Amino acid sequence: MLDPESILYYRWSFVVFVAIFYNILVIIPRSVFDELDDATYLPYFLTADYLADLIYFVDIFVRMLTSYLKESDGIYIRQPRKLMRHWLKSWLGKFDLISLIPTDIAFIWVGVNVPYTIIRLNRVLKYGRIIEFTRLTESRLNAGSWYRLFILLSNFLVLIHWNACFFYLISARAGLDSDEWVYPGENGKKLDHISMNTGDGHAKDPLLTKYIICFYRSLHTLTMIGIVEQPQYPGELLFMVGSLLVSVMLFSQILGNVSRTIINQDIHGMEFRTNITSVKAYMEMRNIGEALRKRIINHFEHQWVTRETVDERKTLTCLHDKLESELSIQVHLETMKRVRIFQGVEPGLLMDLVMKLKLQVFLPGDYVCRKGDIGRELYIVKRGCLSVVSDDGETVFATIGEGSVFGEISILNIAGIKSGNRRTANVRSIGYSDLFCLSKEDLWESLGDYPEGQKKMVELGKQLLIKDNLLDTEAAEQAERRKNAFLNKLDNVEAKIENIQIRFASLVAERAAAVQKLEKRLARIDKMMRLQGVIPEEAVVC
Repeated sequence: MLDPESILYYRWSFVVFVAIFYNILVIIPRSVFDELDDATYLPYFLTADYLADLIYFVDIFVRMLTSYLKESDGIYIRQPRKLMRHWLKSWLGKFDLISLIPTDIAFIWVGVNVPYTIIRLNRVLKYGRIIEFTRLTESRLNAGSWYRLFILLSNFLVLIHWNACFFYLISARAGLDSDEWVYPGENGKKLDHISMNTGDGHAKDPLLTKYIICFYRSLHTLTMIGIVEQPQYPGELLFMVGSLLVSVMLFSQILGNVSRTIINQDIHGMEFRTNITSVKAYMEMRNIGEALRKRIINHFEHQWVTRETVDERKTLTCLHDKLESELSIQVHLETMKRVRIFQGVEPGLLMDLVMKLKLQVFLPGDYVCRKGDIGRELYIVKRGCLSVVSDDGETVFATIGEGSVFGEISILNIAGIKSGNRRTANVRSIGYSDLFCLSKEDLWESLGDYPEGQKKMVELGKQLLIKDNLLDTEAAEQAERRKNAFLNKLDNVEAKIENIQIRFASLVAERAAAVQKLEKRLARIDKMMRLQGVIPEEAVVC
């Protein structure tokens, strides 16, 4: 069975698209222009015709063996018998069969004088496959708006092509050069203005000249640009009315799609400009200093240049949690694996932490952290370059590049750190730097669901601190003993509370049983006293 979303089905759909598009473009001109009936072209046309018919024939089996989504159950149907039944019941299946009827054999009885369009017009009924191919192509492209506009313009050009052929057909029936509206004829004045004519007024390529004149006339009519001669006879009037009605509907769709495409392409730019205008108005109202104002404007300009104007979390809210998590993991998981304290922890914990990453942008000269600050965040360098500098900012000790991580130890709350969970260096952004930030609160919120991961991360953190001689082992051991003692006391308290709860539940059950037993005794006494007449039957005992 074929998957309708597979690349194999898409490639076959392209082959079918070429065959259908050939019939759409060629059938009508071959019945209109006599030059195409020349015996020179006949072998080529017949080869292309029957090759297209062969593709139509094979496509029937492809369509019958293509799975489909059953909307009521939300599952793909793949049983051959059900697929064939579904294909036969669908309109596309009926059109597939009608389009393959061998109408060419009608020439045996009706002769070659019947227009070719009437004989093979059923081949155009397979147009639904073109719509399906355009949908499959759109799902594989990023520029969906521009692609839809391209498809609409292509349809408009095909319509102009058909209109040009019908214009020549009507002109031929009415008589070439018989009035001002019809095609001017081989010796008409309009041929003198075609650049392909020779000096004596005869066309080098009559067929191409005819088609260009008809196409140009049809373009004028359907776009309603320029002056077109008025029709003289009812048939010409009906043709013009139909052409104008179709042009109004299709041209309005083109204009609407163009405007929507332009708006959609700039929707983030409009939102960005609205934000920066609001910030500027706020800074003006609060009399913000020129230096800070310039830094804020530079921040916005950096966002625009690097295309960071899209809020990642806001954009992904349209996805459910599972898909959002998978997309974030695809983007950030490799970066998270570089963090030393996260190596070897459970995949579920990493997935949870990936969802909590937040992007922060630092301008040139901004300090990400200063020596002595309490460490509350872990930073991962996505883009940019930072430097570790001295307190006065003059001496550069090291450079931190893309993919580097710092600040991971300070968010683990490990007892015995000599620096006391404070930053040990000044980190300053050299240029524009984009950093992923993970806060201590988000980390410990996730670790609460993964006790094994928490234990492993703390052990890794301790090993790294011992390696760098940043951990007071004696203080760490004392803190660990105090922690264990506290946990033991907490366990004892929890055990006592649990014992009290059990005893209390037992007392409640005993009380309920005693009350039930007393109610039964009272009921028996009441019944006996009523039988003995001590209490009247109609009396109510409270």
